[in-house]
Amino acid sequence: MYSPDRFPPKMKCIPMSRGRFTFIRLALTCLTLEPLVAFASDAVAAEQTQATVTTAELGGLLVYPSRDAPADTVSMNDTRLDAEITGVLEEIPVQVGDRVSQGQIVARLDCGHHQIAVKSAVAAFDVGKSRHEFNEQQLTNARKLSTNRNISQEELDKRAADARMSRAELDRLESAIEAARLTAEQCEIKAPFNGVVIERIASIGVYAVPGTPSVRLLDDENIEISAKVQEQDLESLTEADQLTFTSRGKSHPVRLRTVLPLMDSRLKTYEVRLTFVGERSSPGTTGRLSWVSRMGHVPADLIVRRGDALGIFVLDGDRVRFVALEHARPGHPAPIDLPASTVVVIDGRFVIQDGDTVRVQ
Repeated sequence: MYSPDRFPPKMKCIPMSRGRFTFIRLALTCLTLEPLVAFASDAVAAEQTQATVTTAELGGLLVYPSRDAPADTVSMNDTRLDAEITGVLEEIPVQVGDRVSQGQIVARLDCGHHQIAVKSAVAAFDVGKSRHEFNEQQLTNARKLSTNRNISQEELDKRAADARMSRAELDRLESAIEAARLTAEQCEIKAPFNGVVIERIASIGVYAVPGTPSVRLLDDENIEISAKVQEQDLESLTEADQLTFTSRGKSHPVRLRTVLPLMDSRLKTYEVRLTFVGERSSPGTTGRLSWVSRMGHVPADLIVRRGDALGIFVLDGDRVRFVALEHARPGHPAPIDLPASTVVVIDGRFVIQDGDTVRVQ
């Protein structure tokens, strides 16, 4: 006889008829539907646990950020022209702002006593020359007498030694003339390069000694750019195709010359030196050095944090994989070295974890 207590509550079926065959039919129907209902329930639950995400290829997401750094122009030569000898400053024939050429006189010292020294050296040389000529003649005569044995070997050797000593003395006197003339030439202070006079330091009538400055000369042709670049931007700078120095609304193409191998520990920057490709700016001009990175970067809004790492999620089959970005910083695009065809998770990236199974919408 049928008893409802023989079935668990979830398996109860209420027969519509008290007939034996009707009861058996309904019991078989309940037993058949139960596993199907359970399977459908599990499938729905599994589907509800999968996150729905949207994706896009990495190549279409990359950005190439521009970078910049403070920079200014510096002259390769900013020189104070000093006196190299003693003397009264007699003349400064240039004014502030004058452009001078290499070798042009910018200051002149009283050179009277130095000219006297030159004449004295020349006179001493003439005396030495005459003495040497006499000794050479004496040696020649001694050699002739020696052939007839009319002079001793000792006397011949003495005259030969006198000739050698007078020759050495003559060389010394000749060097003294060159030194005196060189000193006299230093009475005129000349520009060592093309430039602009930016300061008259000394005044006429001052007694100058070696090291006394006369004028300050600035080289406005040999100019470089000095820039302070952050450590994390240094690689993108060295790989950039085009560098630009911008100042007062005007841009100048420049070329990287060198990176100084010394980091400023306080600012975490490196100094780089660059040269102008075409038109130059004036020395002392301040501006910005700018360039565009050649390496593709992931936009900052696609980067998420998992644990202590920043990175992105990529699709690997029906699962997602977290890729940490070594140089990522919060709020900044991060360089990435993955194929452009890599599929990146866009929407849903905040709720997924590494290895999750997802449903792509």
